[in-house]
Amino acid sequence: MTRKPRRLVPLFLAAALGLTACTNAVGGAPTGVDIGPLTTAEATAAALTSFAESAATRYQGAFKASDGSDFTVDVTATSTSEVFGSITVDKLGATIVVLDKTLYLKGAPEFWAAMAARFGVSSGDGTALGNRWVKLPTVLLGIEFADILTPALVSQTAGKVTEGADDGLPATTTAAGTVEGLEIPVDGGKVYLAKDAPHGVVAIALDEIGSAENTKAINLVVAVTDVSSTINKIYSDLAAQAKNELVTSVDALTTITQGGNRFEACGPPSCTLFVDVTNPSKKAVKVHLKVDWTGDNAPLGSCEQTVGPVQPGASATMSCAITTPEWVSFHQRANTVPGSHPYGAVWTALALADPPDAAPLQERGAAKPADAKAATDGEKGHAVYKISFAGGVWKYGVVAARYWRDQAKVQLRGCLGTTRSVCTSSLVTTAENPVSAFALATQLVATYKQEKGACPAGQWVSCPK
Repeated sequence: MTRKPRRLVPLFLAAALGLTACTNAVGGAPTGVDIGPLTTAEATAAALTSFAESAATRYQGAFKASDGSDFTVDVTATSTSEVFGSITVDKLGATIVVLDKTLYLKGAPEFWAAMAARFGVSSGDGTALGNRWVKLPTVLLGIEFADILTPALVSQTAGKVTEGADDGLPATTTAAGTVEGLEIPVDGGKVYLAKDAPHGVVAIALDEIGSAENTKAINLVVAVTDVSSTINKIYSDLAAQAKNELVTSVDALTTITQGGNRFEACGPPSCTLFVDVTNPSKKAVKVHLKVDWTGDNAPLGSCEQTVGPVQPGASATMSCAITTPEWVSFHQRANTVPGSHPYGAVWTALALADPPDAAPLQERGAAKPADAKAATDGEKGHAVYKISFAGGVWKYGVVAARYWRDQAKVQLRGCLGTTRSVCTSSLVTTAENPVSAFALATQLVATYKQEKGACPAGQWVSCPK
């Protein structure tokens, strides 16, 4: 039986084809793609994206309320909408705290005297409310600070570049209030970027910002400074203020009726003032009595008492005793030096507002940095991500976990343009508590700076300037 010869043609054909391909190859060396400078649109989008990631931003500047009142501000706003600092309203100064979108103001008697008509608060010459924390509805002030200054909302209101989107950044800086930056027209007004990379936002000018007509700001021009690296201290300080100061804030819209009063047991050690009060409102409130004493037309000190809750329509008798060394000296002088020695007291009985809840602030203030090695869920909580290139980390960022890929994508061109290297983004970890995420990012930036002598090249947030 004869065998058929094996067919070797396909092998020969394959070899022949291979030889043909080598013969026809084109010689030469590969060339790199030219990476041009960042366009205005690219640089601005990256800068506003970074700005929106700030855990806390300080604003210094001015704007008008919708009713035309002039405001100046030096305040800090957090990503969770707390606001604190100092303001002026038509050149009258006050200290401000906003917690859980509740407004607290503290001003001198002159501030409250001038604001009485504006707020509809019965403050008379301002003495009753002067130098005390007062809780007010934000609509009375005419500005909802939590709506207009939260970093992510400011970034969103600024919007996209409107002119020269495909051009490079301006060559010269322009003044914006007290700072200078590269002026970029955007949908909401103008954004001013730092001249040097990573071109972070240094000032913002917006035509208007706010979600309601009666609490929005117009013609806002503010210098901005990232203070994210101090976020734990910010929350710890706010918690302490809520527990120690705001706990006795006045509810200016609830009036307490004051009745009879009398002095009793005024002797060498002390003197007591009794005041009858009634709560005419429709809700139960605590009532705070503060008494300033004088003797021989000189101050002798103060005393305070809180009672209640006093039920709607109910009455109570409050008392306050002066026991200061000044009173003891006055009483001794009055009994040994011939002549008239008048003494008296000026008092106010005011309804107290419900105190703010300090627990969430304490929890955030005590938050530890998230564990970078822990298992992560990229869709829950707050994400810490990083943008990397061949030379290492270009930037760390923090954002709601479900947005981190989109957030990072906007900034990859900035990384490519400054490093001339392929850039990638990756998730570091996620944390339920946003402050834990910010604290980790701050820690990572600080470690990088310690090792390299500078923050990552693309880092604006959590890198003190």
